[in-house]
Amino acid sequence: ITKDWDIIALQEPHISPMKNTTSSKCYHVVYPSTCYTSPESKLRATTLISTSINTNSWMQLPFPSPDVVIIQLVGTFGCCTLFNIYNDGTSQ
Repeated sequence: ITKDWDIIALQEPHISPMKNTTSSKCYHVVYPSTCYTSPESKLRATTLISTSINTNSWMQLPFPSPDVVIIQLVGTFGCCTLFNIYNDGTSQ
């Protein structure tokens, strides 16, 4: 992963037994909001946000699924909501 990307939406990242993924120090890792409240569920989506983006300009929105990460960015441009939704390719 290079520093050239501001936001990276990952599908099926490697997850350790401690429910963590590997990342660069240049990124904040955002896990599904259910990651630690539903430890039995397999999380299949994570989002990386560059540390160059001020943490006061974005926040995670809760969503009751281990397959969804929602981030909302706010700035002079207005508000932008990004959805990282895992799709296994067989769902309709």
